Amino acid sequence: MTLPPQVQTAVDVLAQHDISAKEVAPFWYRQYLRFRPETPPPLWGGSQGYWRFVALKTALGAGIALTLIASLIATHSGSPQENLVPLTPAAYLAIWALSVMAAWLFTKEIADRSRQEGERIGLQAWKDFSPKWRPSLTDLHSRNKLEHYWLRSLFKQPIVNFWGWIGFVAFWVIGFLLPTQAGTFGEGVAGVYVALSLLGGALTARRVPMRYGAKVWYAIHGVFIGAIASAMLWETLPASVMGVSVGHSTLAFFAFAFLIHALEAIHYEEQKNVALRVERAEQQQQLAETRLQALKAQIEPHFIFNNIAHLKSLIATDPTLAQQMADELSDFLRGSLKALRAGHTTVREEFELARTYLALAKLRMGDRLSTHLQLSARAADLKIPPLMVQTLLENAIYHGVERKAGNVSIKLSAELIEHKGGERLQIRVVDDGMGFGSGQSGGSGVGLANIRERLASTYGGAGELVLTANTPSGVIAELNLPGVQ
Repeated sequence: MTLPPQVQTAVDVLAQHDISAKEVAPFWYRQYLRFRPETPPPLWGGSQGYWRFVALKTALGAGIALTLIASLIATHSGSPQENLVPLTPAAYLAIWALSVMAAWLFTKEIADRSRQEGERIGLQAWKDFSPKWRPSLTDLHSRNKLEHYWLRSLFKQPIVNFWGWIGFVAFWVIGFLLPTQAGTFGEGVAGVYVALSLLGGALTARRVPMRYGAKVWYAIHGVFIGAIASAMLWETLPASVMGVSVGHSTLAFFAFAFLIHALEAIHYEEQKNVALRVERAEQQQQLAETRLQALKAQIEPHFIFNNIAHLKSLIATDPTLAQQMADELSDFLRGSLKALRAGHTTVREEFELARTYLALAKLRMGDRLSTHLQLSARAADLKIPPLMVQTLLENAIYHGVERKAGNVSIKLSAELIEHKGGERLQIRVVDDGMGFGSGQSGGSGVGLANIRERLASTYGGAGELVLTANTPSGVIAELNLPGVQ
């Protein structure tokens, strides 16, 4: 199904940080949006109605599955002559009650985990979320400190190794002193260590920092790990030679504790990888901004020098026209500096700059250039990065209309259009100039490359620049941007 514009924006933005669309908008959330399209994604907490919906579908699925399994078991356990399932209504009621309880607990766990994931990457409130959102690198690094990981922090601790050898030797002493009890003792040690591992996992899940008593925690784990290793070694050789009983559950307990350790280690590595991805994304963002500043320093002198040169020639030949051009140039520079300092602009302000820019171009080219601007009232107040429209106009004039003899035209328009069930902002610059391949750079210079970089850094995959050939000549440059910002 087509996602609402804001949800699609969230999918596109979070995809830049390797957060999959299935995590932002999972399958059942997409189905629920058919009835409640304003519901925020699970990473933003979802809604009570959505989680009730998830619990209901889970309960139905679990209830049907358990009923079928119980019916099959009951049928096969009955006599061959019985056609009815030998289950009482009370048994069916118990099965469905169990399914509802399990579904509720399962849904609560998913909801809590989704909210925690959203908090982990520092998501803005759903109503404030925009394509400019970036994860908090400081917050991610603070959550990735080893002091918050009670089991993962055990690795490579000298104190754990020291006490591990003590526990290893201690078990061998007990084994030779009490050989008939060694197997049972090994099972008890392994069982207690499972409980100790669960305690560590719970403290990690609650983000409790390990500040005081860390050495005691490390020492206790070292003793237990060494004793368990010794117990498993004892059972493979001495116990069989001596003919004494072994602890059959020791290995199973150890495997369970190892699984708890492994899950926490995987979670730690995931956290660290997310922080690294965000750090790289921030570096790319800074690089794009640096390139933008360099391009601004490159474009502005080029434009100013061209107009000043033309202004000098007009002063001698047509002082009135020169005065008009000086006024237009002053207005344009004032508006450009304002937009650059603000870091963003509205479509209305960008069109006002475009009007002044095209007026300057007409003063240079005369009556052979005609222009037409069309701005939809609904699109006028949307915010966009500054000077992108100017870059498209400069590209059209420099590579297209200036190089073509005879009358030429440029049309600039902006409107909100329907796109896959949502609204998109469409800005078009249409010229009937030389077209592709005829200009100096064929329309693939640094200006267009910079626009694409700025779209990627601002909108993720939700913004695009499309260039197509105009008929019978010229180029259509089209910006497609999110309509909700």
